[in-house]
Amino acid sequence: MQSHPSPALEAWRWAREDEEPADPRAVEAAWDLVTLHASAEANKLNHAMKILPSEVHRTLLPALVVAGSRRSEVGTFEVVDAEGRPWRPRDLAFIPGRMPLEADLRLECLVEVGRNVLDFRLWYRHRGYARIGEEADDLQEVSVEKQLALLISDEGRGPRAPDEARHRDIELQSEGYVVVRFERSDLWRDAIGHADEALRTLVETARFDCHTQVTEIERARQE
Repeated sequence: MQSHPSPALEAWRWAREDEEPADPRAVEAAWDLVTLHASAEANKLNHAMKILPSEVHRTLLPALVVAGSRRSEVGTFEVVDAEGRPWRPRDLAFIPGRMPLEADLRLECLVEVGRNVLDFRLWYRHRGYARIGEEADDLQEVSVEKQLALLISDEGRGPRAPDEARHRDIELQSEGYVVVRFERSDLWRDAIGHADEALRTLVETARFDCHTQVTEIERARQE
């Protein structure tokens, strides 16, 4: 593995826990499978980009995929294209006997929410544990799910456009969405930076809410 530095191979494990590969040929076989798998995932991303309506969407999607892959565990990041077909950019599906993992991060393209169409929707789940007893394993799991509506501002649509965008944001916020809006010109300059910003906003919001719930549970136990 050391001779082939790769994020996929670094996270690669045998199907049975604590069993390390004894035959170096197995590592070479895994490397070949990683290469093939990466090619298949690249084709899925290419198709997902092609069916998007504009160049700015096709620029932002791969940036979001890169940002999501950086922030997720292998196999827990799911992307759903505009036709509703899911795929996992970092899934090591070729490992024999490995059960599919439950997604903790999901990116969806062109999602209808009421009368609004979101350019992209991000869903994230953060888990924490509250101590409810004296023993080390006396813990209660706390799970917080958050959704982020990522909107690309329509530039040059007349004087009413800002008001319409503001009302749209208020509607989404009332439905529990974290709303992030980007200008097209900003995305042309730094799509990955803005994708990272959106993911960071979503993750930190979920973590804060989870920490708050954990603190409340532990405080109630002490009273």
